Amino acid sequence: MSINMKLDESSENIESSENIEISENISGTLVEAKDVYNTAIFILGNTGSGKSTLGNWLFGFQGNDLNATFQTDFSMEPVTKECQAGLIRINEKTYNLIDTPPISNNMNMNDIRNNDELKKITEIILACSYGIQAFIFVVDIKQRDNFSKIFRIIKAYLGHDKVLEHIIVAFTNLSKKHTENPLFPEVLNKEMRDILTSVDNRWFISPNPEMYKKDSKVVLDNMKKAKELISGFRGAYTTAMFNEIREVKNKEVVVLNDGCFKLDTKVILRNKKILSMSLVRVGDQVCCGTINGQLKFSKVYSIAHRSFEIKTEFLKVEFETIDGIRKGSLYLTPEHHIFVNNNFDYAKNLKRFHKIQVLVGTRLFQAYVMNCSREYHNGYVTIFTRSGTIIADDVLCSCYAVCPPHQNLIHYTLLPLRLFEKFGESTIIGSNGEEIHPYLYYLMRLFHFYKRLFDRPFLIMQ
Repeated sequence: MSINMKLDESSENIESSENIEISENISGTLVEAKDVYNTAIFILGNTGSGKSTLGNWLFGFQGNDLNATFQTDFSMEPVTKECQAGLIRINEKTYNLIDTPPISNNMNMNDIRNNDELKKITEIILACSYGIQAFIFVVDIKQRDNFSKIFRIIKAYLGHDKVLEHIIVAFTNLSKKHTENPLFPEVLNKEMRDILTSVDNRWFISPNPEMYKKDSKVVLDNMKKAKELISGFRGAYTTAMFNEIREVKNKEVVVLNDGCFKLDTKVILRNKKILSMSLVRVGDQVCCGTINGQLKFSKVYSIAHRSFEIKTEFLKVEFETIDGIRKGSLYLTPEHHIFVNNNFDYAKNLKRFHKIQVLVGTRLFQAYVMNCSREYHNGYVTIFTRSGTIIADDVLCSCYAVCPPHQNLIHYTLLPLRLFEKFGESTIIGSNGEEIHPYLYYLMRLFHFYKRLFDRPFLIMQ
């Protein structure tokens, strides 16, 4: 892919910082983004977050100067559609500062590696033979609903563990009061504070250029802090790390020991809107069955287990109603519970011509299982409803899995979680980077402990 960049007429071709003498005023010289002959610094963020403005501040220009190195605009349309780069001097070392195309929060998490914007970033990363000193994640404080997903995309794309060691958070669009408040992080919500904790509280502020000039103390202090954070990393993120992560992600297949649905599994909301399960939020009312010829809805009280990236083995269940009119398919992990032959059972036990319950209009009808096969897809999700059941891709399923399929017993076990519904959105990060509710994590570990304990004598007898 070709990256078209304009060259400053006064700049010379840069071959290597080791081979030529670099002057101190080289900062801001525009260079070809794909010609990376120094350690790089990447600026990442959403559309309109202020990435280009930050780059200009770091170069020493007024953030919104139209004649500065990076193009800026006040619209919400992306200004940076291709990677643009300039040289910058920090502590007597030259870096390539690279402004990247925006990472959209509407990006499909199932297929982020095929995203056009990320492909452009990938091409530049692969050209960084000297490594990447830092990734500056720009957060527009007014775009509160976007930063969390974009941060997950960055982690998934660059590697969950390695990239956290090289991320710095830059806040933009702050009020004057917050910009000049040294304890600013204390006013952030828990989700944002958790992100800062995960990157060892490396943060600074990119001041609003409408409020501050480039020689103001606020701008100078924050850019000094930014450069100290950048130069403070002992090592660089390398192309070898990036390639290793890509290779692992491409090959990684997880056969889950618990049950989940494919991310794009469809559910029906109370307003009759059909939504992918990965987009469902705590508090949504989703269809869980029927009653007296009407759809029955139940409140989602927990996103129990979720990953947007891990490649997972699913069971594809193809079905057909007895009259042959309605056909479809459902993807779920083998350990998940499904209503079959008038009872709940593991999906892995399904056989041809077993009867499941399928929604047609506002009624449930029997349908035959016609075929079951294994497929692999990225990501999975499990949501808990107060009823314990859910209509997933028009099929009546349990919300539960793994344990013996005793629906009422499992539902009773999860009573504390329903009683303390305010904890429904809590998550912890598992070993593979997946999100899982802590109470569910505790129950799963307890179950697997006793399962191993009681299985051991049986295995000895065998």
